[in-house]
Order: sequence, then C-alpha cells, then structure tokens
Amino acid sequence: MKRFLLSFLVLVSIAKVYAQTSQLLINENFSGYSAGNLNGQGGSYPWTASSLASSDFVQVASSSPLFYPGYTSGSQYINLTAKDDYSNLTWPFFHFPDDPAKNFIGNTNVPVNAATTFYTSFVVRVPSSAGVRNTSSASPELALQTTSGINLAYFYIADANSGNDLKFGISKDGGNGSYAGTNFSFNTTYLIVMRYDIVTSGSSNDRMYMWVNPVISTEPSTASANVSITSGNDGGFLGSVNSIQLFQDLNSATASLDAIRAAYGKGSTTAVNSAAAWAALNPVGAPLPVKFGDIKAYPENKGVQVDWEVYSETGVAEYKIERSTDGTSFMTIGSINAKGQDGKLYYSWFDAAPASGINYYRVRNLDIDGKSSFSSIVKVNTGELPAGITLYPNPVSGNHLSIQASGFKKGDYQIELYTIGGQQLYKKQFTHAGGTINQAIELPPLLKAGIYTIRLTGAGIGQVKQFLIH
Repeated sequence: MKRFLLSFLVLVSIAKVYAQTSQLLINENFSGYSAGNLNGQGGSYPWTASSLASSDFVQVASSSPLFYPGYTSGSQYINLTAKDDYSNLTWPFFHFPDDPAKNFIGNTNVPVNAATTFYTSFVVRVPSSAGVRNTSSASPELALQTTSGINLAYFYIADANSGNDLKFGISKDGGNGSYAGTNFSFNTTYLIVMRYDIVTSGSSNDRMYMWVNPVISTEPSTASANVSITSGNDGGFLGSVNSIQLFQDLNSATASLDAIRAAYGKGSTTAVNSAAAWAALNPVGAPLPVKFGDIKAYPENKGVQVDWEVYSETGVAEYKIERSTDGTSFMTIGSINAKGQDGKLYYSWFDAAPASGINYYRVRNLDIDGKSSFSSIVKVNTGELPAGITLYPNPVSGNHLSIQASGFKKGDYQIELYTIGGQQLYKKQFTHAGGTINQAIELPPLLKAGIYTIRLTGAGIGQVKQFLIH
C-alpha cells in the first residue's frame, strides 16, 4: 500500500483496534426499514448522506425483493437513482448527491499497518439501460471508505453495447473502471463478490478482484475472477477503513442493491490472509425457503379468486390456502404443490364456496422439513358478487348474442369469446356506468356448431357463461 505510513502509526494509536485478525464489518439487508429515503435509517449505525440537503436519491423499496439462491437477502432493498449533482439552484440548497455511507459494526476502524484483505459482497439488479453510461464515462456505485472520507475498492455498472448488454467493473482508486469480459443482462439479479488486498510495502501494488455469480461454498480463487487488477494506482488512503459508501451521481447507473456484506482479514506484515476474511464474510446463507410477494382476492364467477406471488421456493413442498370469517381463526380450504423453481412465480386458487359476507384469505407455505410461514392477509366481501350473467338466445341460431348482467359496479369491462379449447375469437371493451349491463355482440361469421364460452370481466369481478351454437 502506498501512502502515509507515519500517518497510519498515529491513527493506529487513537483508532479502535481489535485483537482479532478478521471480522464481519457490514451485514445490511435493509429489513425493517421504512419505504422511502434511506438517509438516517440503520439503527445504531445509520446511513448518513454526505450532502447537507439529502435529495432522496437512494430509496428503500419493499416489493419484488432481490434474491440470489444460497445467499441471504432481506425482504427489502434499495434503489439508487442517477441524478445531476447540482441541478437545483433554488433555496435551500443545490441538489447535491446523497452518497450515503454506513459505519462498520461496532464503529470498527481497520488500520492497515499489516497486509489486509477486504471482501465485499451484495446482490444487484439493473432494471434497464435507461441512464446507464458506457464504460468510458460510468461513475461508481459503491466503495469502501476511510476515516478521512477517501475511498477504495470501487464497483461500477456500465452499458456494454448501446443498451443491449450490461457490464460490471471495478477500480482500486476510482478512475475508469476495469470491466469483466463477459456481458450480462438487464433486469436480472446477480451476486457480486469483490476482494481488495492491501500490500503495505511499496506502492501501486495493491490487488483487486471481482466475481459475478461465483460458487460461494468455498473461497473463490483469484484465477477464476471475472476481472483482476494487479497494477496501477492503489486506492486512496488517509486513515483507517471504517465504512461503506453508495454513490448515485449523474453518471452512476440506476440500480437496485441488497444484502451488502463486508469483512476483513489481516495477515503478517507482508502476506495477506484472504482465508480469514472469507470466513468472516461467511456469504453462504440460509435464505427463507419462500418470500411472498403480492396476494389478492376478488369475487369471480360466484366464488372468490385468490392469486399470489412468491420469490424462490427452496425446500417448499406445497402451499395451503386458508380462509377465515373473523380474520383470526383460519381453516385450510385447499392446497397446491410448489413448482420448485427460482425467480418470481405465480399461483392461483379458486374458492367455489366462500362464506356469505366478509372472507379473509392467507397462504401458508409448508416446507419439506415441516417449517412454514404465512403471506399477508387479504379481505373480500362476497356480498359484492354480482347475480351472474344471462345469454339469449341460447342456443344461438344466428350470429347475434345478447348479454345481460345485474349488480355490476361502475368501471371498465371487457367481453371475450372463446372456443371450448381456449382459442380467443372475439374481444370487446366498454365502460359501464353501474347497475345492469346490456350488451349485444355480433358473433364472428361461420362459427361451427358446438359449445363456446363468454367471459365478462372488469372492476375486480369476472363472470363466465357457456352457450351452444346449432
């Protein structure tokens, strides 16, 4: 490591120094945070914006959580938004970037009076190429920070090919990033692992490595890194390493991050101890078998349709659909086998015999090992079910069909016609003022004799009816 060994010795004498040679420094999955501005959240070690006027450029989100199999993520995450540093010239301040930083656990300071390895890991998803700069102009997203506010071990996101491909890169000192040779996809969650080796003798000899989606059951070899930097300027250093910082300048990509971990390991004066740092990072997680997304229930066809989303379902055997009339005491009314896949999955269940009045629904996952958890609870009123639809004439002998339905709310609706095999033959959209619906439709010409299905949907309600053509 190149600089200021005398300053190091002075800082070491006043820094908080621990006897152990390795330690987990950051374990941030944003769980329990309030949706909105990240600044000020984080408990005893809150995220603190570098600007006097935080401009809400880093936001906590609570839906569609990021997930990478085998790596522990939270139920919430953050969105970084690229913004102009100084776009607002009105009172009270310019729109300085937030660039929030979070101190290490226990306010730990890591002096570098001996060779030191830092590992940083997190999951990242870039929704699209919108606002993502090319590799020659991209600014960083994340870095380690020192007590003097200088950074090292930067992570970059860039556009590889006019919006068609994504690039991940690193830099020791915050100059132009060095990017992996592999291109990656937008709107996909990736696991990033970075390693920074501080060498205290000489200068321009620190080493940095990055892996994308590595096997994390063992420490990855430097030879397997997607990108390596073994020469050039070392990271800036005017103090002990004490925090991690996020960036969202104009040239930083708009991206989502979750499950940020950092750890260090010290070796001898000249030999790094990456194994100790990896053991402290401990990236192999025990993620929840299932993470529930949105769940909704709505009246349909004289029953109640229950739809829900999940994010990964490692070890899940099946889902139990439960119903209650008081929101407290639930009974199981059905079950669906789990699909056993990663990523965002959709499930549906139809309750053909709901109780009269208010019904509450929730979904419980039953895991292979017998454990379970619950979705949120949703409420639906079966009193809102319409009386149904009437078709005439039925059977149909010509090419005209009339539909009458009572009890429908005001809103936008659509009529669809299907063959018995599910092929859509007709679709019509209309706006209903409320009350009884009367709609005449002209059937497509030359329909064969047989059974057909009419579906009337809208305003959270659906009705299905079959008719016969001679």
